[in-house]
Amino acid sequence: MIVLGVNEGHNAGAALLVDGKLVAAISEDRPTRQTTRSGFPFQAIEGCLALAGITKKEIDHLAIASTQLPPKYFWIPRESFSIADFWREQNDYWKPRLFAGQKPSYMEVFKHRMDPSRFVYDASMIRGEDDLEGMLAARLKHHEAYFGLPRERMTVYDHHTCHAWYGFMVHPERLQRDLVVFTADGAGDGVNGTVWYAPRGQPLQELHRTNQCNIGRIYRYATLLLGMKQFEHAFKTMGLAPYANPKYGRAAYEVYAETLQVDGLGFSYRVKPKDHFFHFKEKLEGMRFDGIAWGVQKRTEELLSEWIGNGVRQTGTGHVVFSGGVAMNIKANKVVWEREDVHSLFVPPGSGDESLAIGAACKAVVDFAKLPGESIQLCRPMTSAYLGPEYTPDTIEKKLDHAQGLSGCSVEKADTRRVAGLLAQGRVVGRFVGRGEFGQRALGNRSILADPRSRDVVRTINEMIKQRDFWMPFASSVLAERMLDYVVNPKHLAADFMTLAFDSTPLAQRDMIGALHPYDLTSRPQVVHREMNPGYHELISAFSALTGVGALLNTSFNLHGEPIVHTPEDAISTFLRSGLDHLLLADWLVSKPGQS
Repeated sequence: MIVLGVNEGHNAGAALLVDGKLVAAISEDRPTRQTTRSGFPFQAIEGCLALAGITKKEIDHLAIASTQLPPKYFWIPRESFSIADFWREQNDYWKPRLFAGQKPSYMEVFKHRMDPSRFVYDASMIRGEDDLEGMLAARLKHHEAYFGLPRERMTVYDHHTCHAWYGFMVHPERLQRDLVVFTADGAGDGVNGTVWYAPRGQPLQELHRTNQCNIGRIYRYATLLLGMKQFEHAFKTMGLAPYANPKYGRAAYEVYAETLQVDGLGFSYRVKPKDHFFHFKEKLEGMRFDGIAWGVQKRTEELLSEWIGNGVRQTGTGHVVFSGGVAMNIKANKVVWEREDVHSLFVPPGSGDESLAIGAACKAVVDFAKLPGESIQLCRPMTSAYLGPEYTPDTIEKKLDHAQGLSGCSVEKADTRRVAGLLAQGRVVGRFVGRGEFGQRALGNRSILADPRSRDVVRTINEMIKQRDFWMPFASSVLAERMLDYVVNPKHLAADFMTLAFDSTPLAQRDMIGALHPYDLTSRPQVVHREMNPGYHELISAFSALTGVGALLNTSFNLHGEPIVHTPEDAISTFLRSGLDHLLLADWLVSKPGQS
């Protein structure tokens, strides 16, 4: 059975399951080179089908994520918004609606951002910018025409069902354990939090859903109040929070703590604000920026810990799955897994909306599979996040031959020990090898790599390569055999996808200080198993043989504000526009003049 999942909302993308195996997943931002891309994911769909050698005619079922997508966000895609645009959205659209009883037109406020070429649906079916039913009908009509599939072979799944089934179905031990599954995000189909229970080997059972789990909404508006993009830069707020002195953050914390409260499996308010932007803007005025980050982060950690603890008690299982955009907050995840009643925590890669297509496809396999022994066992757990495209050595060689701007660079056949030696000498290497990773974390195949022993390399990468904020920490890729040398992990949690944070050991603070959070010295590792990525494991092992350090500093291969590189052309362009010393492009090592 061949099932294609499609997400048209922000972080749009596609995913392909063949006989229950996830064979491809691509986010539309990678090929289009536009972060948080929304709209019909033409290139992601074509990429997934090409990876599997499948045509549209061979698709058995189409699984579509989200029932409620407002037309206004298709006519006016917000991925093109500046920070000023997001402030204008609050001042010129939401404030008149919420505080003055007016009904401004979103499309009039942002007519300068309209992009008619992006609207591929039948506009005659839509009665206005907020017509959810008309938009859904137009979406289905477009899918029917594009794929050539009858309507009965398409199913639309609500947003949080997709989040939950993604986290559940890719869990490596879902057939061996009772699981409690939580989802949380800013909003999706009128809901922003759900709780589910899965008895061992059985399908998910929904226990609760709410539109009052406003953790994600509060956090994204705190990010905007700090002068950063609300849909892209929440991780910057999280990275900034540990720097604050708690005595300066306490006042901001109290502002957040007096509002949203946990109420069983749901949420309620002690003081209910009329909105989640202007209320906090007024209350926080004059407070230190780092204190605001500390306050919203601490409150987020408290709310999630209490909420998840309530679910653990009600279901009787301490094995927790967390999915949705809020699950990207790895500092809060650390507080959750450190609870005594939480025995394990699994946060899948790309847990934000980029994974909705996978969740929809998994649910469709369970609902419509025609294979013997139909059950949740049909979907195989995710063993790897390497679900994107790969390029043959011949293709890479041709790209190098025709690339502009490489004159003066040396090109040689790559040798693992040579690359390890360059890293040990303090050089910075971009690695574009094998299949691309799914999700927002680079896991070695589309990564910038460096020696983690020195803080100096952090400044080099920030200023010369990534052009990122100075306070942001880097992550590490750690040999599986050395994990416990570097992180405090008493529950032996799997940490394969950079979705969990840990305290670091004294040895880590010596061997990989550049890959720890500079202030609190926590680690967000990717544990590298030989069987999952043999080539990357071999490189780190070669570096370890030279230095005794079983880890590398790893950050995503992109410039600030750009998606992770997707093609060899992207890799070469980023290499030339940055301060990277070397580019490892499949079997080839490219070095800038004076760096060979």
